[in-house]
Amino acid sequence: MGDADEIRFGMVGHGHISGQFLAAMEVVEGAHVGAVAGRNAERAKAFAQAQGIATGYGSVGEMLQAEQLDAVYVCTPHPSHEEAAAACIDAGVAVLVEKPIAPNLAGATRIVEAARYAGVFAMEAMWTRFLPIYGVVRRWVDEGRVGDVRLVTASFGFAAPVMPEHRLFDPEQAGGSLLDVGVYPLTIAHWLYGSHPVEYGAFALVGETSVDEIVSIAAAYPGGGLAQLGCATVATLESSAVIAGTEGSIEVPVFWAADRAILRAGEHEEIETMPHRANGFEYEIEEVVGCVRAGRTESESMPLSLSLEMAGLCDEIRARLGVAYPFEEGSD
Repeated sequence: MGDADEIRFGMVGHGHISGQFLAAMEVVEGAHVGAVAGRNAERAKAFAQAQGIATGYGSVGEMLQAEQLDAVYVCTPHPSHEEAAAACIDAGVAVLVEKPIAPNLAGATRIVEAARYAGVFAMEAMWTRFLPIYGVVRRWVDEGRVGDVRLVTASFGFAAPVMPEHRLFDPEQAGGSLLDVGVYPLTIAHWLYGSHPVEYGAFALVGETSVDEIVSIAAAYPGGGLAQLGCATVATLESSAVIAGTEGSIEVPVFWAADRAILRAGEHEEIETMPHRANGFEYEIEEVVGCVRAGRTESESMPLSLSLEMAGLCDEIRARLGVAYPFEEGSD
């Protein structure tokens, strides 16, 4: 580790989401971003200068060789997560990999096995799992405030223009709604029920570029709980998650970035609000900082086993939908 008072991050990738990460980093104590790497050195250096980062590099390898880093945030397009993560792990540097950790289970498994073998911290950046409001939601559920939970509904969808070369619609970049935003409703259902579904049906609108543009999932979980989940890149979907029980319900508006929850039971309504200090990314960054300081190799809140489960489930769903990526073995 570098300076004991600071956790020094590097970033691989400097697209839109990197700006959200940097904005959140401003409120995290004891950590800062000291370097960024991209596919083009000049663009990376220009981004670094614009963002007040010390320097930029044309590859993750150059950055790792030149810098003393404690952790690296990988936010490149999905198919390049594995290469960047592997380089960091080989260098003994902790890694936070943007979701999905890899486009499929095979890639996710290679990252996880490499991290575990090397004893290096690795975590998928599923930031929703660290939002404080979910502590309130969990307490309400555990206290039986809504009775026995019977159904969770959650969807995440937006209407983007269909551009075949854009990462959302390009199969070479693991495009589609499932990996980009479908993991959010799948994750909240898993968080609520503590398991992936035991049975489910999945249906999709597969577009002209052969990626899933809209996905609808009906699922059953151990213990009898049900879920209705959806995702889309070509349609705006309802943004609230609703947990419905035998005695009431909990609504979580904009559930993937939530700072508010509403409990309704009979005529009683209770609202809890926990505003983010920045944009919500700060909580997953603080998890990485805490784990690196403590010498942990996995997060208890977002373990690598969960990343493997989600990658496997998404593989299964895509297989049912007939969606495969050109870089996958056995794809046409």
